[in-house]
Amino acid sequence: MQMLTKYIRLSLIAVSLLSVVPVVASAQNGGRDMPKFESFDLNKDGTLTESELNEAREKRVQERKEDGRMLRNVKEHYEFSRMDANGDGAVNKQEFLDHQSRRRN
Repeated sequence: MQMLTKYIRLSLIAVSLLSVVPVVASAQNGGRDMPKFESFDLNKDGTLTESELNEAREKRVQERKEDGRMLRNVKEHYEFSRMDANGDGAVNKQEFLDHQSRRRN
């Protein structure tokens, strides 16, 4: 009987932990599916051009459609110039991360 009780307790703990993991993962990215810089840097040169950003956005939308995922806020993206903080015509990883941080806040 004691063994059964231990087994049930361990099972309940395991189930509880499994239900917490998605919540923690969601909280880490603000509850949003924020893309990584690398998923936009199609030519892997460490910077994003406006055309590269637009192409990657379209690719991301298409993938989400094919997966049957929600397309909330798909039209709510900022202009390239707002991401390009130093105005050099390219967005580096830090500018990208800063932009995402501003959007979350």
